[in-house]
Amino acid sequence: MSAKIRNTFSVAMFVIAVASIAPAAFAQTAADTVSFVNFENREVGVYGNAEAKEDFKRNDYDKSWWYAMDKNNGENSKIVYDGEEHGNVLQLKYPKGCVGPNDNDTPACAGQIIQPLVKTADTMWSAYDIFFEDGFEFQLGGKLPGLCGGKCYTGNAMPETGDGWSARIMWRKDGNAVQLIYFMGQESVYGDDFKWDLNGTIPQKKFTTGTWHRIVNKVSMNTIASPGNGDKNGRVQTWFDGELALDVDTLRLRDYDTVKVDKFYLSTFHGGSSAEWAPTHDCFIRYDNFTVSTDSIAVTASATTADSSARDTSGVERIWTQAQDRVTIAPVETYRIDGTLVGRKNTHPDATTHQFKNGKRVKVVR
Repeated sequence: MSAKIRNTFSVAMFVIAVASIAPAAFAQTAADTVSFVNFENREVGVYGNAEAKEDFKRNDYDKSWWYAMDKNNGENSKIVYDGEEHGNVLQLKYPKGCVGPNDNDTPACAGQIIQPLVKTADTMWSAYDIFFEDGFEFQLGGKLPGLCGGKCYTGNAMPETGDGWSARIMWRKDGNAVQLIYFMGQESVYGDDFKWDLNGTIPQKKFTTGTWHRIVNKVSMNTIASPGNGDKNGRVQTWFDGELALDVDTLRLRDYDTVKVDKFYLSTFHGGSSAEWAPTHDCFIRYDNFTVSTDSIAVTASATTADSSARDTSGVERIWTQAQDRVTIAPVETYRIDGTLVGRKNTHPDATTHQFKNGKRVKVVR
């Protein structure tokens, strides 16, 4: 592990440091964060079910959870070091010729986690960073993580009673990005594609190899006119590398107010199910900074961008401190976002620390 900067920062240096902090750094308060996984607590090596269960914590009452990260003798799921910017990240393998999810006993693709969230809500945000390694074959398409609720309909199971929905992400041919949504009234038995082109007003967003992308989703449940009769005003919004790429607000996601945003669904693979979807050689994707929150998550690529729509407006002050490494906080000067000195302590009576890359940490102070 490389040594981190140890000198005390001035206010001027604070501005520089903020620009390098991961965009999720100022995303939400501790109370808003439902789940946050950045793999800095893991050593390089196999990342299996035991590690996934510790990191992607689930509630203790929903039995629909699933962890399938041990497939192919642990070859599909590993922690690798990505460099100073991202540190340790999750690398998933998409094996040659493999299609479909790995929720069965046969050798299978990539990984799968169904995480019943410890908190549910009518509106929820999720985010993660994603890196398609050089040589990745997009073929006809494949699935990526997203939010869901209730019965979390996927595959060819159409929601017909308003008791569940899903809003996962897909890459399509040539890396074209879409939201694959299962909802009441969908046209296809396999869910409906919503292109990331802001209803045709911007160029189609694409995943590219060799580049870190940031995905932020916001899902808002529709209102209920009466039990069993949901309104068509559910909303799904997606930001891609800081730009709004999808905003659809006519969805009937549920027919009962007991159906919430209650799961994070990490199920990723090529497919489809037929051979033309399969890669012709082993492919790899890296993931980092999985976040689920009940409040806004920074959507921009730089934490210094003045985007009020991506910031929390609760009045909570966010302060940062640098650390000597990714494990311990050294005594340092601590500054507020506006650059004013808070003090030279490594603790605060009302602070909760969130650790990010480059050894830096963000403290949330009420």
